Amino acid sequence: MLIIRGIEVTQAIQYFRADQHLTDPADRCPDNSLKLIANKAAWARVYVESDAPGSIANVSATLDVAYGIFNTRAGQPALAINPQPPGQIDAPFDPDYATTRGSTALTLNFIIPSGRMFGPLVITANAKTADNSQTATKTVFVSATLRQTLRVRGIMIGYQGPNPANPAQTLTIAAPGLAQLQSTAAWGLRVMPVRAAGVFQVASTITRTAPLTGTATNGGCTADWVNLNSAIATAKTADGNHPGFLYYGLIAATFPNLSNNGGCESSGVSSGFDGGQVAMTHEIGHACGRPHAPCGGVGTSADPNYPTYEPYGGGSIGEYGLDISTGAVPAPTNGRDYMSYCAPGWISIYTHRALCDNDALNPEYVGIRRPWWDQYVAYDPWWWLHYIPDPPPYWIDPADIRENPVPMQRVISVIGVIHPGERVEVSSVTRTEVVRMDVAGTATGLHAALLGAGNAELASAPIVAMPSQGDCPCEDCAGDERPRLFQALIPDVAPGTALVVRRGKEQLWKRAATKGELSVGAPKVQRAKEGQVEITWTPRGKAVDTWVRVSADEGRTWKAVATNVEGRRAQIDAAHIPSGTVLVQVVVHDGFRSVASAPAKYENPVTAPVPAILHPHEGRRLFSGEVLHLWGSVAEQPGPAREDLRYAWTIDGKAAGEELEVFTRVPAPGTHKCELQVRDAKGKRLSAATVSFVSIAGEDKRQR
Repeated sequence: MLIIRGIEVTQAIQYFRADQHLTDPADRCPDNSLKLIANKAAWARVYVESDAPGSIANVSATLDVAYGIFNTRAGQPALAINPQPPGQIDAPFDPDYATTRGSTALTLNFIIPSGRMFGPLVITANAKTADNSQTATKTVFVSATLRQTLRVRGIMIGYQGPNPANPAQTLTIAAPGLAQLQSTAAWGLRVMPVRAAGVFQVASTITRTAPLTGTATNGGCTADWVNLNSAIATAKTADGNHPGFLYYGLIAATFPNLSNNGGCESSGVSSGFDGGQVAMTHEIGHACGRPHAPCGGVGTSADPNYPTYEPYGGGSIGEYGLDISTGAVPAPTNGRDYMSYCAPGWISIYTHRALCDNDALNPEYVGIRRPWWDQYVAYDPWWWLHYIPDPPPYWIDPADIRENPVPMQRVISVIGVIHPGERVEVSSVTRTEVVRMDVAGTATGLHAALLGAGNAELASAPIVAMPSQGDCPCEDCAGDERPRLFQALIPDVAPGTALVVRRGKEQLWKRAATKGELSVGAPKVQRAKEGQVEITWTPRGKAVDTWVRVSADEGRTWKAVATNVEGRRAQIDAAHIPSGTVLVQVVVHDGFRSVASAPAKYENPVTAPVPAILHPHEGRRLFSGEVLHLWGSVAEQPGPAREDLRYAWTIDGKAAGEELEVFTRVPAPGTHKCELQVRDAKGKRLSAATVSFVSIAGEDKRQR
């Protein structure tokens, strides 16, 4: 008789009949109990079997996905889904668990689109034989009420300095752009518990003058990488230290790297190379508070709480995974947590749980009916101020509530490195405005202070260490004490006479107020070729750092678009600046003071949205006839998102779908060109991205 053994609903990793392979009962949980994420596609694997000796041939099924009774969309029609090719399988008797679980060729597979993964769901599989002589039905209840969004503000890193292969030669390498930031995040969007669509913006551009060198040990970062993250931390501060975003330094792919690090994270700021998808995901994991998993040369940086999923080795992912883009199944026998230094990497049960309801990923709950006051009180204790009768009472001015500008706080940002023996090296002192005064990291017992006349302390702030953790292939790591990046945000209450770093009364570092003139004239802003904005200025005095900032609200708030600028000129991508009338300002710093120029007005044109193809990847080899996941991302100019954008996919010039995410079939063997077009509401083409992939003849998945 035909039976459905179970339905596994997974987006990257999931519990399913855990007692069949995990030997420690403490490691087991009920089927489908790992959280599913709203607005992210899922695979439903339907396991069909015969309950008597002998197999049942040619079994197919359909899947109905309905919104549950407590879903805010309850009452809408159910979605009927057909299985992925070949669409039918034989139902075996007493199949081997590991073999069946490890291959999607042995299950009936359905893809639930991201738009349907929303709130409580009722999923029903209806299986039948080809002659309809046997049928089976099974229903499971799952919930996709947690929605998390990966929001990244990129610090784009270029290079102009000596060529390591020929030091007499100057090497110039342009910084990456928005498309590269999106495509480098593709693997992270697949494996992490986040929705399909991320938010990607450029915060600043930096040009470095020296290559990355050194050998990282004990899961850490080399000194050059720590110094790079220091510059990124400065750019984050210049950007206003905005909550809700992860700041990532995207380094040009050909930037000279003589170190063994492929990435580095320092408690809130991360860096890695354009195209380094796994490295970016690893460093973002650190930014979300995850230490290294215990596999490879991570040394004493390994997470002591990481569980041992018996009978598998250290750092195992613990359950069977699934790649929603390809249907590949990472197995716990050899799959290792991507937070380790072992391959093949995938997300584990442990890391999945740790990343759910993680503040760094902007968690929110959606799709479930609750009393209206529950949401208001939970997220906005001042909800009553947002209900304004019409006409409003005389004591409330609606304009004040609607505008509600984000309060900015003036600070003195002190960034540097604490070397072994508590030797303090300060790399950046700037005066600016930030949204948040808190700094991610660990308390050190040191504090930074602004002194006034007679060495009176005018203001102070704790020194927060930002421990650095790296991504590297190193296998032999020794335990040693490493330099630590630090930052302090001191309230900017006065010019002051000196800045100091102290432990108690012991002074570890001091900088006296600088003397002499420091000023900068109003910048000249003009449109340059190829979508660039050119900014030039004339400084007076000795500046050690220069920022270019823009304001889209008549100077109420400012955001840096370039930091660590050398010389008197900068070129900024027009897509990184809001459209319309903006103010452009240059800020010079001499290590104690920061002086802003008079602003210059500039009319920035509307730029086309920047698309990127997250899957398939350039040159990817795919099997003809199998699932083809067309998945794109689109980033826009800063400011309100456009609502008139439309999307269209083509393969070899033929229409293939009209959403950012489409599941179709890999075409016949050969090389194929895939294009994502962005159009306006009238169908006008605004921009496009293309990749080429290779289709090869299919083979029996059982042999893979």
